[in-house]
Amino acid sequence: MRESLYNLPMTLRRALSILALLLLTSCKPGGDPIPPPPSPAQTGVLDGEVIEAINSQIEVINQAPGNAQARQHLGLLYLANGAANEAAESLRQAIMIDPTSTQSWYYHAIALEKTNDLDQALLSIASAQKFDPERAALYWRPGFWLLEAGRAAEALPLFQEAAAIESRAGFPAPDAAAHRIGRARCLLDLDRPEEAVLILEELQTLLDHHYASYLLGQAYRRVGRGSEAAPIRATGALDPPSYPDPWLEPISAAGRGLDARLSWIDQLLDSKRFNEAGPAIAEAQERWPDNVNLLNRLAGLYQGSGKSNARIRTLKRAVRIDPNHATSHHNLSLALYQKGDTQMALNHAHLAVKANPSFTPAWLQIGRLLILSGRLDRGTTDNQTAAVNAALEPLDQAFELGVDDPREHLLYGHLLLRAGRLDDATRILGRLIERSDADPKAWAILSEVHAAGGNHRAALSTVIDGLNRFPGHSDLVRIAERYRRAAGGVAPQ
Repeated sequence: MRESLYNLPMTLRRALSILALLLLTSCKPGGDPIPPPPSPAQTGVLDGEVIEAINSQIEVINQAPGNAQARQHLGLLYLANGAANEAAESLRQAIMIDPTSTQSWYYHAIALEKTNDLDQALLSIASAQKFDPERAALYWRPGFWLLEAGRAAEALPLFQEAAAIESRAGFPAPDAAAHRIGRARCLLDLDRPEEAVLILEELQTLLDHHYASYLLGQAYRRVGRGSEAAPIRATGALDPPSYPDPWLEPISAAGRGLDARLSWIDQLLDSKRFNEAGPAIAEAQERWPDNVNLLNRLAGLYQGSGKSNARIRTLKRAVRIDPNHATSHHNLSLALYQKGDTQMALNHAHLAVKANPSFTPAWLQIGRLLILSGRLDRGTTDNQTAAVNAALEPLDQAFELGVDDPREHLLYGHLLLRAGRLDDATRILGRLIERSDADPKAWAILSEVHAAGGNHRAALSTVIDGLNRFPGHSDLVRIAERYRRAAGGVAPQ
């Protein structure tokens, strides 16, 4: 029976990692030089800009064969572009030159795991742990590898060590969710749900994510607390959250080809690293100067930098290049609205759905703009029926396609109430209050829907449920007070 590396005593684990280091870094008998870097021709799957970047990096290595950083970067180019075997060999060579590089060991482990050589990956990451024992990602990442391989008992000590690192630091780390979710999953797999509940309840105070809510609901059911699990409804795809790991960024940055560059630019824009996003966009535009997706990223950069006029000019250029690109029209609609040109914003939102009738964000944008142009956001007045129905038409289209944002559900449910479509409003808001991320106003509006339909018992029950979940919320208290007065001063129980 195989004995896992992570079931062995720490001293023996360290001895094995040192042995792995010695085996990996030893040169051939006779002092042979480091072997040549792997050729991209060996992969048979790389082409275009990827091949150009790899060949250029091989030239750098040929000029300086003993440069470990150059070989590490070649490994990252292979790793980022889907050639894990060549990445592993390049990184092995980098380690032969500099066996003390924690990052090279880390990337080598990641490459090996992608080749499905998990046990060798664990040996490499054990060497990385030796050189940087306080980096939590060196523990929780292989923990997830083992967990996905069905080896929860071996994964648990790694997540526990990541937790110990955080404890020694004295404050929650940016990747704090990783070891908590990892430990909870291990404990559930090992039939220890009571311990998982404690971890997941703590996680709820640090992270608002549907996957964490899903795990907590599962743990509650496993310990017989089904009533507490019932209000916890995970929404959307059950994908785990992303865990911050700065050492993965060089892999993302090494991606070549348009899709990989767009993904890296999106990461930079999402994290508001505009000083880095600008050069990344400029470099990509040297190869694809008229690509509308890149132009939309450039417009996003201008938006983040507060350059609204440049943003609009860039998006107008994008729609001239491709008049049927729905995203460009939609983003231009958003930009024009922010500049106060509601009519042109509405025109481009309509052009977006003309270009792509399945583009949900543009239907939502049309609905929002009709709400604003019809002054429906300023309260309910007489003679608004036509404007309400006009705004509902695009929103109906959007929700038929599928909408996840709870704020949009709240807006839609409120408009359905104003239009007298009580059954539709009950359906939309009833689903909304089952979500963990629902706004307390959802209970207030749903209560109004029930009251409008003459179902006062359901109206009262809904507002009480809302107050139980959000004690003291002003809208819910106001409605409860109204019921109290209507009942002759008897407060709802």
